[in-house]
Amino acid sequence: MIGVNITTKNGLLLFSHSFMPGFSDVDEDLRAGLMSAVLNAVKETDDTGIKTIDQGKYIVHIIEGEYTYGIFFSHEHDLKEMNFANTTIRRFEATFKDELQELSFDDHQFVDFNDFLKNEYNSLISIDVVGLSKIIDIMDDSFFSDYILLEKPNFHQVFTTISIPDIHPHANSLAQMCKVIIESSILIGQEIEQLQFSLGREFMVFVDRFRKYVVIIIVLKKNREKALKEIIRLKSRIVSSL
Repeated sequence: MIGVNITTKNGLLLFSHSFMPGFSDVDEDLRAGLMSAVLNAVKETDDTGIKTIDQGKYIVHIIEGEYTYGIFFSHEHDLKEMNFANTTIRRFEATFKDELQELSFDDHQFVDFNDFLKNEYNSLISIDVVGLSKIIDIMDDSFFSDYILLEKPNFHQVFTTISIPDIHPHANSLAQMCKVIIESSILIGQEIEQLQFSLGREFMVFVDRFRKYVVIIIVLKKNREKALKEIIRLKSRIVSSL
């Protein structure tokens, strides 16, 4: 997440918060008005839910509340960002319901919301260091040497070790693709437990749930059966240790 603007339905900026230094390079009132205008255009379609716009350098998630629009600037397009956006707007409107019904445009009336956002953002990006260390130790005690770990519930990419020359430069893209598939399955109410697919002629990709982690493993196709047995063994160890 890069930053957030919350505006009135007319596009007037009520609240702004930056999660990254240097994000205030665009005039906030201009940016908020522009995004509200875009949302009004998008609303003419039959689409519902969060509107997402790719701006090239960043992605904009726009969510409509009862009184406000939330405009969230991010480098990512996944479930955790959308949940964060929904939570933020619900909390903002619940906290400042009286102020939103009779706006005075006091520059400081919403400033306390910064504390809530900081806490929510820290939860969004937090990593279980102890649990991560344990699962890496377990993975190191296997023949798997090319894998990626995603931590639930937000599917942070917390560890990557890919040494295959042709795949290494694209490891993050592979992780993002798997995240999109998993998150899409959650959105339709049918979360994927396991996933297998070919990667070119030589490799197989296994995506499996190891308790609070999702593990993306790449192996040679000739080792497919061995990998399946090893995944069962590792899951048994992880259940007893995490």
